Amino acid sequence: MTTSPRPLRIGNVSASRTDRSSATAEFLAAASLDVLALDMLSDEAMLDLAEQRATGGPGYERAALVQIGECLDRLGAGRAGEGGAGENGAGGNRAGGNRAGGVRIVTNAGALDPAGLARELRALAADKGVELAVAHLDPGEVTDRAPALGLGDVDVATVRHGAFGIARALAAGAVVVVTGRVSREALVAGAAAAHHGWTPSALDALAGSVAVGHVLSGGPGATGVVDSTTDVTRTTDPVTGGYPIAEIADDGCSVITRHPSAFGSVTVGTVTDQLLDGVAGARYAAPDVVLRLDSLRLAQEGTDRVRISGARGEQAPPVVAVVGMSRGGQGGADGRRPARVARPLPQDESGHTVVLPDGARVRVPVPRETAPIGPGELPVPWSAGAVPGGEPVTATLGSVAGVRRGVVGRGVNIAVWTWDDSAFAWLAGELTAERFRELIPGLEGMDTRLYLLPNLRAVNLVARPPRGEALRPGLGADLAAARLEIPGELLEVVP
Repeated sequence: MTTSPRPLRIGNVSASRTDRSSATAEFLAAASLDVLALDMLSDEAMLDLAEQRATGGPGYERAALVQIGECLDRLGAGRAGEGGAGENGAGGNRAGGNRAGGVRIVTNAGALDPAGLARELRALAADKGVELAVAHLDPGEVTDRAPALGLGDVDVATVRHGAFGIARALAAGAVVVVTGRVSREALVAGAAAAHHGWTPSALDALAGSVAVGHVLSGGPGATGVVDSTTDVTRTTDPVTGGYPIAEIADDGCSVITRHPSAFGSVTVGTVTDQLLDGVAGARYAAPDVVLRLDSLRLAQEGTDRVRISGARGEQAPPVVAVVGMSRGGQGGADGRRPARVARPLPQDESGHTVVLPDGARVRVPVPRETAPIGPGELPVPWSAGAVPGGEPVTATLGSVAGVRRGVVGRGVNIAVWTWDDSAFAWLAGELTAERFRELIPGLEGMDTRLYLLPNLRAVNLVARPPRGEALRPGLGADLAAARLEIPGELLEVVP
């Protein structure tokens, strides 16, 4: 087995069918990458594609043909022997890419028909005189089994597979890997596993790549150029810049950055904001590893460079997520808002296959060893340090903290984070479960759990409605505007 000693340099473009046809090509022209993750599937897009397929159209995102077609001249495999993975891992001796040899693309645009998109990409390349090595994974679709899996009557349902199918395809020399809607971090973690030759036992390194994938999956949120982030930089045109890049070392440590011509900025704040999207407790379960969120350390090591280190991984969970989505009903009063429901599926029942560029069909093994996910609380109780003083001033919560909301199963997480330890000491004492209920109308009757993440200086509330009831749209969206009595020392400027 050979591995690549240098960091994997991977970027992410969260493209959509409304983006300019040249958006991906523009990004590649401005950035030096080994791999590009082309993330094109929102809940809305998945439902649109299910409807499109039902009326005889393709089940994949056709915009990927446009985006990839514009940059075929920039694609290519790396040198043989530049990376790989061993038994039960990527399973080969080719991986990563090299900047001289071209960029590889991993994309979830295959949606409900990765094989169909793979065929179209090969044909598109052939029409332009290019032989393109394309691999694809099965879509993980289980819509016909949704009621039996406890999802009820939904429009589309898929299993969120992990990283090692992607890693196996890259190790076999694929230049483009097409997947369905895999887990949110899989595009990045799969590329890292292939590049560095990680096997499923490399838990800490895998956990580090899961953290990176979680950050990059938010696209320009990691550089502060979308409304969901709380950092100060904004732009009305994130397609021309703002998409993040990560440099992932062989131990799973990484640096989040951006290419020099991009809008936005990469700060500890923007990275923290993305890490807190859709998490609960001190553990974040991916299909291949459980990331200990309480182990992560963030540091600003330079302009637009934030280091993520210290990741610790625990054995893969015994289950993966199967997610069903539908329109209307529980989704909202307009009858069109996507509604989702998630259920666990045993790992033994979640296996999938990858079709390599030469047509060989390979079964992707499930983790050999799993362990139940531990409790969400910190393993060691946290003790508050000194709380800032000064005359209390009535001001908005957003003046001293950021707020991040995300989806957690059928519920929502509302994370509040701040920038220094003393501010967190005040925040942790102020935002009790009872205080959250006072500040957020609509929590009555919901199951709420409160978690502290001192290393990220965050207080995280997870709220789930009773079974059979819909989550209130926008719950907690105005929390940053809530007015509290805040110690004067925390406020740089008195409102």
